[in-house]
Amino acid sequence: MASSATGEQPSRSSKYAHGALIPDVEKHGENPVIIRLSDDEFRSGVTKLDTIQECLGYFHRDGFVVMENAIDESLVDRLYQRMVHDNKEFLKKKHMHWNQGASTGNVSQIPPLTPEWLGRDFYVNPHMIRVVENLLGPKPELRFINSNVACPGGTGRQAVHSDVNHAYPETPFGIVINIYLQDSDVENGVTEREQQATPTKGWIKKEFLQKRAKVKPPAQPKVKKGSICFRDLRLWHTGMPDKSDRHRIMLAVDYFAHWYQCPMTTKLPLSMKGKVEREWKRISTKGVEWVEGDLNSLDVPFYLNMTQDPSQCLLQTENGFQDPVGRQTGKYVFDTAKVTEENYWTPG
Repeated sequence: MASSATGEQPSRSSKYAHGALIPDVEKHGENPVIIRLSDDEFRSGVTKLDTIQECLGYFHRDGFVVMENAIDESLVDRLYQRMVHDNKEFLKKKHMHWNQGASTGNVSQIPPLTPEWLGRDFYVNPHMIRVVENLLGPKPELRFINSNVACPGGTGRQAVHSDVNHAYPETPFGIVINIYLQDSDVENGVTEREQQATPTKGWIKKEFLQKRAKVKPPAQPKVKKGSICFRDLRLWHTGMPDKSDRHRIMLAVDYFAHWYQCPMTTKLPLSMKGKVEREWKRISTKGVEWVEGDLNSLDVPFYLNMTQDPSQCLLQTENGFQDPVGRQTGKYVFDTAKVTEENYWTPG
């Protein structure tokens, strides 16, 4: 049997159609597609080529794909409990900010950044990185570590938006990795997804939402804890209220292509530098700011800049989000607009 270009042998059970391999993977769902790693892949940390092919195909089709059975549930449960505990303290911080208003019950909360909690399984998971480097190229740059927490009792939803609202390339340049720390669905506010688009503003105009929904309506998928979601940064999405009695937490870890030259940085403790350089070799830490001493993640202000221009950063302050306009005018009005039906899809 001929070997592949990578030197790996096709499975004896491989099937082909018109010369193309029919990937042998377990998957379910259509909007989005959820691909389940086999138990062998989970135990070995080696991703099958079939799995990579399916992930890439659906990512390029939809801008979003889910990888299930990727992280040990005991690790997920442990981090979830720690972050729920931290949330009580975080909500008391002066710089805390509700994403798109208090009614959403939705906050961006940085996970613990001490060596005990910075495990490879979440931030450089081998299955995750193998897909990311096939999408962005070698040595993808880690430049953002955060999470999205939907607190119990939220009643409002976010506007449908894109995380990038600047001129950007037409090819994937950045990927946000969302890792769910609990089973999630409509009840606890799993993020609603839309089809990839290139809006000129973060919030999407109603006419485009209604038109797009005729082709690809929004969906709130059921996602199991320990799943890894790959989302193109250009994808439309929206936060939904948590109607359950438990927090819904998903990590948000952003990787960028080396050629994109993103100026954003993320903080990690200097005490981790040696271990990271030894064990996280498949990624670039060019976007990491090494901090001496203890690093309390709850005191690190939210910082974002997905553009290629260093002056376009967004910084969380006690007075609100400071964006380029706020720095010029002294008025911090970013993320203060009220969400109405004009900001999300409605039937009819």
